[in-house]
Amino acid sequence: MNKEANLLSILGWTGGFLMIELSSALEGKRFEKGFLDGFLNGNGFTLGGGWEYDHAYYDYIFQKEPYYDVLRIPVFVKSGNFDQPSSKLECGRPFLLRHCYQYGLDDEKDALFGIGGGLLNQFQKPIDKDAPISDKLVVKGVELLERIDRQLH
Repeated sequence: MNKEANLLSILGWTGGFLMIELSSALEGKRFEKGFLDGFLNGNGFTLGGGWEYDHAYYDYIFQKEPYYDVLRIPVFVKSGNFDQPSSKLECGRPFLLRHCYQYGLDDEKDALFGIGGGLLNQFQKPIDKDAPISDKLVVKGVELLERIDRQLH
């Protein structure tokens, strides 16, 4: 059994979901927002554009085309306001997402991600709303979380 198949077997992965939660040592851990911003940004994550004062998502984009594949780490404000670097955040369970959006509907070069690069065009209908998550994406997500977990310990 190759490394990918072995990892998927351990996870109990049967493939094909639009979203899959992944276990991580990050879940339940608390950090100051300033630290977490710097750490996750330094590892290729960006803050999702739809943050609220009580929660937000950090996204690692694996690819934008033909699918929008992302590892998303939810965070919840435990004290302070999200826009303050000293606020305390608790990480939720990370998950993988896959969307297949239509391209070429707008003259803007990268209309899918809108102004500022982190916003998904929420009004655009997906080409394939049931685009399955591949085994390779699951493995990439697990390996990225393992690397993040090691760096935090």
